[in-house]
Order: sequence, then structure tokens, then C-alpha cells
Amino acid sequence: MDGYNVIHGSDDLKRLSEIKLEEAREKLISDLNGYSGFKGWETILVFDAYQQESFETREEMHGRIKVVFTEKNKTADAYIEKLVYGLPNSYTVQVVTSDYTLQRMVLASGAQRVPSRELIEDMAITLKNFRDKTKKSEPKQRVTLSDFMDEDTLEKFRRMRIKE
Repeated sequence: MDGYNVIHGSDDLKRLSEIKLEEAREKLISDLNGYSGFKGWETILVFDAYQQESFETREEMHGRIKVVFTEKNKTADAYIEKLVYGLPNSYTVQVVTSDYTLQRMVLASGAQRVPSRELIEDMAITLKNFRDKTKKSEPKQRVTLSDFMDEDTLEKFRRMRIKE
């Protein structure tokens, strides 16, 4: 998944990246962790360091997400292309990008392409469904002992509590 492609495809993440890029990356990683876990997917998120000074590719695990920062002068697209061609055909591979050239290469390799916008929309729908489902399973209100007592018994308990 091309990280900057997803960030620039999301209105919220794009706004955040204009203020502080690192926070936009961290939010995307956090959101993807929950989403990938819910879907049961292994996810590799690639950020290119095309204009950075680092000469080495850096890989980090963030929960369920493998985050890759490419080496200097190597784009995320080039890294993803090499990765896709290197995976066995038995894998079901989905590549998230809005780059037309990379999408064509992905389809030619037998992998599936997912436009960034489609991923962002599915993440939002999945989160909403999860919250709705969680809300339904929560108890509506607290049940107390007073719900099961008549007024006389309840009054006796109140008096006992006041005496102590």
C-alpha cells in the first residue's frame, strides 16, 4: 500500500499532513492496524523516501502493520512493484494505490488493485459498522437492586444507610 497515496486521498489525513506529516502517517498506521486486524489481513504500508537522505530501506513493525520507508531515490511504487512480482502466485495480493501505471502493473501480475479512495471509504464503513455493533451489545441502562424491591423494603434500606 502506497502510504502517501492514501494520505493524499483522504481529506482528513491530507489536512493533517499539511500541518504535521508525521502525525498523518501515525494516524494512518493506527487506523490501518484496527482495519487490518478486523479484516484479518497482513498489511505492508510503504512510504517513499525519494527525497530523503537515507540510503537504506527501513522496515518497522507497528502492531499488525509492516511499515517500510524506501531508500533514497526509490519510490514506493518501485518497491511495491518488486514486492508484488516476488510473492508466490498462491497469495491473494491487493495493492492500494491511485497511481495508474502501478495499477496496470498490479493487474498484469495477477494481483488485485484497490484505489486509495475505495480503501478510505471501506475503512470508514467498517469503523461505523463496528461502532454500531458495539453500541447494540452494550447494556442500555444499569440494573440496580432497587429495581427489584417494593417501596417499603427500599425505604427500610435507605433508613439503615442513613443511621451508619
